[in-house]
Amino acid sequence: MNPAISESPIILCGFMSSGKTTVGRPLAQKLGYQFLDTDQLLVQTYGMTISEIFEKGGESYFRDLEHQIAKNVCTMTKTVVSTGGGMLTFARNGEILSEYGTVIYLEKDFEECYSRLVLQKNRPIVQSKTKEEMRQMYENRIALYKKYAAYTIKNHGTVEDAVNQIWNLISPLPPQLP
Repeated sequence: MNPAISESPIILCGFMSSGKTTVGRPLAQKLGYQFLDTDQLLVQTYGMTISEIFEKGGESYFRDLEHQIAKNVCTMTKTVVSTGGGMLTFARNGEILSEYGTVIYLEKDFEECYSRLVLQKNRPIVQSKTKEEMRQMYENRIALYKKYAAYTIKNHGTVEDAVNQIWNLISPLPPQLP
């Protein structure tokens, strides 16, 4: 179903630092939709930073809270959603998000993602893994992103290029002449 017609959420997935938020904000503006980042919503909803959530209960606790956020996203309309890099690696999230929204995978090269990630000290998973462990995580996640995505966008150009690629995929087609 075409999200521009159905108004269901447009859900951007991809590896950490693949550009989900960077592309999501201008895409939402172009569509006249609201923008939502699931990690920010987690922090607002539970009153803890991502690091504090991990400290309190580890990754499984974080993933349970993240699943509650995924369920909330499914009820939204006219929203572009930037998901956390691991959200769609869990079947319970991938299944409901792809059922109630249009999932778009933003594909970006590992080295590009990694060079951005090492600069960010607020990512618990990144701080606890080596580059090779991160590369393995990246490789493992690609198939899951593709499994739930209705579309894949190669996010290797400018932000405007990615927004336009998505726009062209989801915008209503012009009426056909008889």
